[in-house]
Amino acid sequence: MRFFIIILLLIPVISFAQTKDYKNYDRAVKYNNEGNIVKAIKYANKALEKAPDWNKPNLLLASIYANNNQIVLAADYLLKVYDVNTFNDVKGIEQVAELFYNNGFYKKSLYYSEKIISNNIEDQIFASKINRYIENCNFAINVMKNPINFNSKNIGEIVNTNMTEYVNAITIDATKILFTRRIESKKIRDQEDIFVFDILSNTVSPLPFNTSQNEGAITVSADGTMYVYTACDRINSIGGCDLYIREYSKENGWSKEYNLGANINTSKWESQACFSPDEKYLYFISNRAGGLGKEDIWRSEITNKGFMPAENLGININTNQAEMSPFLHSDNLTLYFASNGHIGMGDDDLFVSRRLDNQQEWGVPKNMGYPINTHNSENSLIVSSNGKTAYYTSNVSGFGKEDIFQFELPKNLQAEQLADLEKDIITNKIGEEVILKNVSFANNSYSLQENSFSELDKLINYLKKNPNLHIEIQGHTDNVGNESDNQILSQQRAKVVFDYISAMVKNKLTYKGFGESQPLGNIRKINRRTSFIIIY
Repeated sequence: MRFFIIILLLIPVISFAQTKDYKNYDRAVKYNNEGNIVKAIKYANKALEKAPDWNKPNLLLASIYANNNQIVLAADYLLKVYDVNTFNDVKGIEQVAELFYNNGFYKKSLYYSEKIISNNIEDQIFASKINRYIENCNFAINVMKNPINFNSKNIGEIVNTNMTEYVNAITIDATKILFTRRIESKKIRDQEDIFVFDILSNTVSPLPFNTSQNEGAITVSADGTMYVYTACDRINSIGGCDLYIREYSKENGWSKEYNLGANINTSKWESQACFSPDEKYLYFISNRAGGLGKEDIWRSEITNKGFMPAENLGININTNQAEMSPFLHSDNLTLYFASNGHIGMGDDDLFVSRRLDNQQEWGVPKNMGYPINTHNSENSLIVSSNGKTAYYTSNVSGFGKEDIFQFELPKNLQAEQLADLEKDIITNKIGEEVILKNVSFANNSYSLQENSFSELDKLINYLKKNPNLHIEIQGHTDNVGNESDNQILSQQRAKVVFDYISAMVKNKLTYKGFGESQPLGNIRKINRRTSFIIIY
């Protein structure tokens, strides 16, 4: 719920000797400012005894009841001040419509919004705002008649506190969740830190590079080596909040923090990054010049030269309002994000956009429906590699202001489940060998055994989703037999796999036999393998 504030309450209280009961009204304002709501209501009502149509006490009571979630009562007091049938009161009636809209009273908001529009408003910006209420109210009323199957659960007090937690990322193996916590302080300003939730051990630990400044909204590359996060007010900041990167390896631990530079960061605000699973793009949020709205989703191509100049994701995704928290699923085909610009139910709604392969533009977003979305703020959704287990941030209920919840996506909102082979592909670097574990041949033969086709079909499926990939099929044998014969056999086996795959995809493919020249160890079964590498 948004706090409802009457502007006149900011004006210093001045008492005049009039028939209106200013003494009790002044008391009401004083107690309200002190947080003594009971006495504020008492004296505001006393002030209205002599002048029931007096605007100031009515507006004060409307503000008090709105801030205490007594929405209908708050609207009643507003309507004592503003007449729904009076043209000069349309801005006041808009407060009524907005109050109902922000708190999920869609039919009531629709009624007052339509009353406003019937006055033939000349102010086009104001009329656009009211028409948006009408459009969203009609949408909300309709989707609430057809709720989707949804059962979320708070992931618990190990993660969620009386502070605010935002979910950011999940590892490919779905064992760790990265999230941001807003650390509140009465003595110094609030700041954000990054934490890791280990699902298997049910433990939470802070990342070692948190500081007394802000770090948050982190993403991790599929292979677990690159971490990009938002940090604010650094000495080397380009804007107020920039995107920074650290690299991690088991051998060397964490690298130093590096600003991602002027191709990513501007003098404005950049945050909420997300790697594509193939590590070819970094998606993020910015309010920089040249966008379509207040905050847009942008992306930067990652090449051997680094992060390239960012491009706007375009009108299918971005609106003239705010988009946020992009999450590209590991299938590379399904994009989840939050927006208050697309047709929805309230403050921030969750949306999903799809494409058939990674060379296509993103499709028109679909609102994820009720009750995933409500009049509350829903954002920061991530989805496990199984395509159906989702986590998101909501203020609907819980331990604190905003908590992290888990739920299973309905079938029509799920992403593709990643096969083990696909996980192997996206967690390996370009040029690293990926073994086709379930591809086999009869002894001393290059005839594929029947159980091989299922594994090859998984590779074909991945290549269709990534038509720009060039891979090299590789054949290997053990060291039993004649070396020259083994070289020929490995070449034949690689070609058989090449022929099967190339008939199904348009990707650039090559093949090569290595015979017994590249053993992985002393175990014959491991050395006798079919594999591939990604060339680019």
